[in-house]
Amino acid sequence: MKFSKILERINLKHNFSAFKDFDVKGLAYDSRKVKPGYIFFAIKGLKDDGNKYADDAIKYGAKIIFSEEDVKTEFPIKVFKVDRIRKFMATVSGVFYEDPSAKLKLIGVTGTNGKTTTTYLIRSFLQEAGYKVGLIGTIDYQTGNMKMDSTLTTPESIEMNMMLREMVNSKMDFCVMEVSSIALEMDRVYGLNFDSAIFTNLTSEHLDFHNDMSNYFEAKKILFDNLKSTTHAIANKDDEYGEKILKDTLAKKFFYSMKNDSDLKAFNEKLTLNGLEFYVKYKDNNYKLTSNLTGRFNIYNILSSVSALLNYNIDMNSIQKSLLNFHEVSGRFNRIKLPNGAIAVIDYSHTSDSLKNAVESAREIVNEEKSKGKVITIFGCGGNKDRTKRPVMGDYATRLSDHSIITSDNPRFEDPMEIITEILSGVKTKNKFEVIENREEAIKKGIELSKEGDIVLICGKGHETYQEVNGVKNHFNDKEMVNKYSSLAK
Repeated sequence: MKFSKILERINLKHNFSAFKDFDVKGLAYDSRKVKPGYIFFAIKGLKDDGNKYADDAIKYGAKIIFSEEDVKTEFPIKVFKVDRIRKFMATVSGVFYEDPSAKLKLIGVTGTNGKTTTTYLIRSFLQEAGYKVGLIGTIDYQTGNMKMDSTLTTPESIEMNMMLREMVNSKMDFCVMEVSSIALEMDRVYGLNFDSAIFTNLTSEHLDFHNDMSNYFEAKKILFDNLKSTTHAIANKDDEYGEKILKDTLAKKFFYSMKNDSDLKAFNEKLTLNGLEFYVKYKDNNYKLTSNLTGRFNIYNILSSVSALLNYNIDMNSIQKSLLNFHEVSGRFNRIKLPNGAIAVIDYSHTSDSLKNAVESAREIVNEEKSKGKVITIFGCGGNKDRTKRPVMGDYATRLSDHSIITSDNPRFEDPMEIITEILSGVKTKNKFEVIENREEAIKKGIELSKEGDIVLICGKGHETYQEVNGVKNHFNDKEMVNKYSSLAK
């Protein structure tokens, strides 16, 4: 694509009349990825400043550079200054990749918890209905013939538009994606044409970035405030932010719930270790839904996904059948039966609310099974992340579990014991917990403590296959640890 063609589609105050036109071969914000004929966007990130690498970008072949700052280079290539470089990059990306989000139906899912399972549910339902569906989220990116591990829950705008273009080229009908608050705040999804947007819930998370819940909420709200009147906005009415987040949207509103009256309401829930069943009321009719998933939080995930499907004329009878074929997502309340009759559960719950939901669900299942089993919870908190949740998680885990083992998660560049000390500051019980810093030893001890009917709930890492210590990712997999020590469950 000619640079002049891009200029025709974007609004720039600069005069490029003396600038020699060229074929744009690609876009980059990382100078190491620049090739001849590229446009380079010098972005100041959370960890590094792209403006420092303008000369490197030129050496690698950048034809033009944009920045928010006045940048001088060693070469006779001018750096053009623009406002809001990330928004500008998103705009150029959309033009360069020929507006791919407008050529398929894009469904965005945002909220603190439940995004991953909800996106996988929607994708599965749509595929069962005969559609081709791409996926972008925390675990992986699936764009058709390509599948790759995720690096960011919501990629930067260049990668985002590139993947959407691949989906269009692969004749995809839909893309279902997780939309993080940080991505919304940093304009990674700016300019995308969402056909539906879903809000799951909002609890304390990412406050190291957003500072407070008000800013966190406003970041999430961006997704809904930018929807068009022809689109759909779906929200959890039981969440205190559910109605507020749709207050200013132009989209058609749809609410789901288990407690409050809504467009799609669940009732008569039954949870067991093997799955769950419940009824939903929709347009004065009642339907029974049965799932291999378990945990009360998964009812909300199912409700949010069903709410999206109803907007695409997929009937409840088809949904009922499709749900039976859906199995748990990697690292999301995955159950492993131990030789002694106990169950190990591996779950990604790494926020205060998701941990609370996981422990309460385990307790509810144990009570429903009437096994007189215990809930043994193993958890830690990540380093260099929101510290406000640490004492809250310590309180929830130790108060709601029969026994807790506080351990290390991904300490990153923090001292694991200092993280554990902050967790302990919220603990109010005395005899229901122990500290084992080494995560492998903690999982081993939890399995050794288990008896028939118990649930050993291992939280925090879920699908992750590493533990990050001092910036180094070492192989570590909770599921592998359970299998390694399962013979100790006697």
